[in-house]
Amino acid sequence: MSKKFNENLLKALEASIEAAGICKQAMVDANDESCRAMYSAISKDCEKHIEMLRGEIELHKQQEKWDV
Repeated sequence: MSKKFNENLLKALEASIEAAGICKQAMVDANDESCRAMYSAISKDCEKHIEMLRGEIELHKQQEKWDV
């Protein structure tokens, strides 16, 4: 039995990882410092989200609520 909330955690994790990667490449491709600063800030936020999501996944595993 798959739990939708676990699937949502995985989808959010995947999206955050993808967004972080896009921002890192965008910083390389950016043509000015303001764009680099914006992408850097977004990337840092994505990294925080990734950490939070991984923590929540681990918590679900410890609570035996993980079945994905």
